[in-house]
Amino acid sequence: MKALVFDLDGTLVDTKYDMLDAGNLVFEHEGWTIRLEGFSGLQTAIQGGRAILRYGLQEEGIPFNDKLLKDYYQLYLSNYDKVLDQKSHNYDGVVDTLSKLQLMGVKLGLCTNKPEKHARELLKRLGLIGYFRDSFIGSDTVGIAKPDPKPLLEAINRLDKNPSDAFFVGDTNTDADAAKNANVDFIFCEYGHGSLYKLAKGDSAAFKIKTFADLIGIYEDKP
Repeated sequence: MKALVFDLDGTLVDTKYDMLDAGNLVFEHEGWTIRLEGFSGLQTAIQGGRAILRYGLQEEGIPFNDKLLKDYYQLYLSNYDKVLDQKSHNYDGVVDTLSKLQLMGVKLGLCTNKPEKHARELLKRLGLIGYFRDSFIGSDTVGIAKPDPKPLLEAINRLDKNPSDAFFVGDTNTDADAAKNANVDFIFCEYGHGSLYKLAKGDSAAFKIKTFADLIGIYEDKP
């Protein structure tokens, strides 16, 4: 039976509003006039802290390099701490489906581009941390993030599985590319951030799911 490794943002948890708010807290702190708002603001926010910061710096006309971006990213993370779970919530059916998958004997892992500290705290607050005790990989756990295959392969390895014996479940092109780079079958979440904000279609997916509970159907009547 194939294991499942999950992305976090836009797959397990709808985090977009807290990410947007964290970005705007940075902009406000710096005295910038730009704000993330509406469809375009959320489209930027779901791409993560660095994308938010690049957008703000570019819109404010501030030259930046990797070092400056890294410094601002620490400011973003400190602000994200303040809003971590204020508006974020599990997608419908996540808890029930994860519980059913465990009872079916499916091994579960996590591979996210959130820093491990923040990912662990968020999933702890939302009651999901217990499903991923054996395999939990953040953007900084192995020193590199998706779409590099290393974090996904490590998540699979921690489940004592081979790449051919796992699915990766995600909602973005970054997730799809990570799966491709790791030679892992991809499951695309059509309800997630990537599809909702017109950034991903899941063309390379072995399966597409409209709801999280659809994962159960992939395993029904299969060894």
